[in-house]
Amino acid sequence: MNFDQAKALRLQQWRSTLDDHAFRMQNPEAHRQTLHAMSTTLAVEGLIDTLQQFDMTELANAAYWLAVEELHTAPARYCGASSYDVLRCGIPKLFGRISRSIFYTSSSLTESTRCSYDGKIYQDATGANLVFTPSGVVARINGLNLTLPEGEQYDLVETGRTIEGAAFEPIEDPDLYRALVDAAQIAEECRDLPAFEQLRPLLDLARFRICPTCHDRFDPREDCPTCYGRGFVTKPLTTALS
Repeated sequence: MNFDQAKALRLQQWRSTLDDHAFRMQNPEAHRQTLHAMSTTLAVEGLIDTLQQFDMTELANAAYWLAVEELHTAPARYCGASSYDVLRCGIPKLFGRISRSIFYTSSSLTESTRCSYDGKIYQDATGANLVFTPSGVVARINGLNLTLPEGEQYDLVETGRTIEGAAFEPIEDPDLYRALVDAAQIAEECRDLPAFEQLRPLLDLARFRICPTCHDRFDPREDCPTCYGRGFVTKPLTTALS
């Protein structure tokens, strides 16, 4: 493989990553950072010049903001860096817990010592599969809903997330959430990437979410029957082990 062929291959790898919609929507921050790291390596190796690297950076940033716009109104998605309580739909009873894509049944959680897990989650472009161990039975995750092969359905309630190596719990103070929403809106309007990247995962993890009716827009928010003027609503709360 000559120089031009190697360059073309590496540029195609970068382009394929840029066009990876599932990766971009699952973790916009990681997607952008990966693209920047790849273009930096290309520049260091002399495969692209400074102007080309600048253009690639701009494309990566534009893809990030596009993902953010889509996520404003997109349904909640399973996150591999998160922990969840798995609750039977309509019944406040714990079926199990997920910790960074590893599943434990509620009975396993009560054991004093755990030497194995009860399932593992594998993500794909449209959702994820929970593969139970050792049976190999597969349950489907769409959004934050788990459906067993028999049709039983469970809600996934996020209880924590690892963000850039640090563990965070959901924000439960509505005033703090409102302040972070306002700060994020300013950062987004100013295209302040460093600030917005710090805030967005925390808002996504919080016990609240932007109102699906008024979308926190000033005029419709005033008389919104869903959020009563707050601009956001409360997510379902987790329950204790039972």
